[in-house]
Amino acid sequence: MTLDCLIVLGASLNPQGKPGRLAKMRLLHALEVWRSRCPGAFFIISGGVVGGNQVSEARAMAEWALNWVGENWGAGVREQLRSCLLLEEASRNTAASAVHTLPLLKKLNLKSVGLVSDALHLRRARYLFRRHFRGRRIALHSCPAPGIYRSYWVQRRYLRLGKMFLREGGAWLKALARRTLGR
Repeated sequence: MTLDCLIVLGASLNPQGKPGRLAKMRLLHALEVWRSRCPGAFFIISGGVVGGNQVSEARAMAEWALNWVGENWGAGVREQLRSCLLLEEASRNTAASAVHTLPLLKKLNLKSVGLVSDALHLRRARYLFRRHFRGRRIALHSCPAPGIYRSYWVQRRYLRLGKMFLREGGAWLKALARRTLGR
């Protein structure tokens, strides 16, 4: 499968405005996919200013990714990533990410898109993106980032894991209610 771009969905920043654990896991997976399967593809990071932070999720994640790539893969790969990197900083949730990334895809005439998130979130994200992209000739491919739930289970972070499942369940209810009401 050849991808024209990867869309990495934003995740919470820590109180210092740096990517949290989930954001880093999504980024590391996206970087591996980008480098191994589609090094010339655009690398879109989506996520606006959320939760009292001064910086957008997309900008903080991009800065972290560029630093990580420079330290681990070298300056040449960092510059290659920088030339492919696009930020979508207007969205505050997954549905808005679908809305705000579509103009970028249309402007650049991108037809094959890899959607990167964690496995639990990716099902709903894919549903929302497919719903918004309906009728457009854009192939959407899932690229689930592995590991977060297993690591939380092994580390006995059950409350955090429960919170993640409840949040995702509530977000599904909201998405399905909007669909039912025709919004």
